[in-house]
Amino acid sequence: MPDYRRRATREAMSLRFDFSGCFAAELAEQAVPRAAIEALASRLVTAHQQIQAREEAGELPVFSWLHRREGLAEVRELAEAVRQQFQTLVVVGTGGTALAVQALVRAQETRTRVVFADSIDPDCFGALIEQLDLSTTAFNVISKSGETPETLAQFLVVRDLLLRQLGAVDYAQHLVVTTDADQGALRQIVHDEGFRSLPIPPGVSDRLAAISPASLFPAAVSGMRIDDILAGAAWMEARCREPDVWRNPALLLAAVLYWASVERNVRTWVFVPFCHNLEALAQWSAELVGELLANGGGNGRLQSSPLHAWWIRSADPTLLAQVLLGSARDTFAVPLAVQDHGREWPVASAYQDLEPLAYLGGHGLADILAAGRRALETLLVHHRRWFVSAAWPQVNPFTLGQWVYGLQRTVFYLAELFGIQPGAEEAGDACRRLLYGALGRKGFEAQGMEVERYVAERPSEWVL
Repeated sequence: MPDYRRRATREAMSLRFDFSGCFAAELAEQAVPRAAIEALASRLVTAHQQIQAREEAGELPVFSWLHRREGLAEVRELAEAVRQQFQTLVVVGTGGTALAVQALVRAQETRTRVVFADSIDPDCFGALIEQLDLSTTAFNVISKSGETPETLAQFLVVRDLLLRQLGAVDYAQHLVVTTDADQGALRQIVHDEGFRSLPIPPGVSDRLAAISPASLFPAAVSGMRIDDILAGAAWMEARCREPDVWRNPALLLAAVLYWASVERNVRTWVFVPFCHNLEALAQWSAELVGELLANGGGNGRLQSSPLHAWWIRSADPTLLAQVLLGSARDTFAVPLAVQDHGREWPVASAYQDLEPLAYLGGHGLADILAAGRRALETLLVHHRRWFVSAAWPQVNPFTLGQWVYGLQRTVFYLAELFGIQPGAEEAGDACRRLLYGALGRKGFEAQGMEVERYVAERPSEWVL
């Protein structure tokens, strides 16, 4: 087992961010001027100090929980009990908190089977439920608010099945609820029915819950070393304590993105994982940017966010090139590159008379994947498009902790620079109220009538 108390071990497993895709001379007039970043120095220092001050004042529990770690002993104890009692853990949830869990667990091979019920599509959810042996399955229902309609609907389906198959005495042992510590419908049900539960720390919501009991419990059940996740986050925190932008990777990434947005009208941030195990993490990363930089205008007004984000699979580098270069020059790419995949699969040499096959012999699959990334980055530089490569020594709990903490820090820096209150989800709240009304929730009758009116008045002439 790696000993991350040793600095040499931490250094060997450090994520490295290569900014040459922004500053290289080959980018010519499109290169980010070093002087432009220097000119932002005072604003960057202010943003850094404001986040530090808010963290020390307890206003940013997403960062301060790393030091307090309330509930961590409870996470370990409950995870061990579930691992001993059950063969499968199903994580039930469609919200951002559940996605944060997937970002960690899907990046690692697990000892205990952990699966995700992250869709209410009846084909998908029904197929999953029907293959389970409920007597050996536990369900972890996750919702920060305790009122996510899709998650609560899944909970009601699962609870009914457990009651009917296992009985009113035993069924409760198969449910673990992760929700707000003090409020919400799920917290009330926990109090009333005695389900085992874990609290999501106050102020830690949705996709920010990747380093919290919400994510660490399923990770611990799966067999991941959660101490290594926390050690990785702490190591990245130490690197981000540096106020000098040229020594703080999260601050430099924020500075480059801010400059590109303001001065070059960059609007889109694309995460490109060159590793299957990082795809859920890339999705979480894109949604984290969307959630925290959503620019609510206040008083019910909706405004455009300064940066949007999405992710794309790296299975076909030629398609990636077409997507990234076939659009306007408003895209900033972040390839996620893994140096050691943990295994290699050699490509056999054959058909030496057919060059389209012959040249592949002697390579490995990971080698071909890495070559595709290098080819894409070369093309991006040639066409003077910006990117920052994130190099992962391995995909393991320590590097996952680094990425999660570092990206969260970057987005909070960006929010300070743009003058945004992170997480102002006015569009999401508006949609949620309409959903409540459409489903007949009391208190949202007006919203329900609004949906019905729209459906009834939709012109049929436009339906082909």
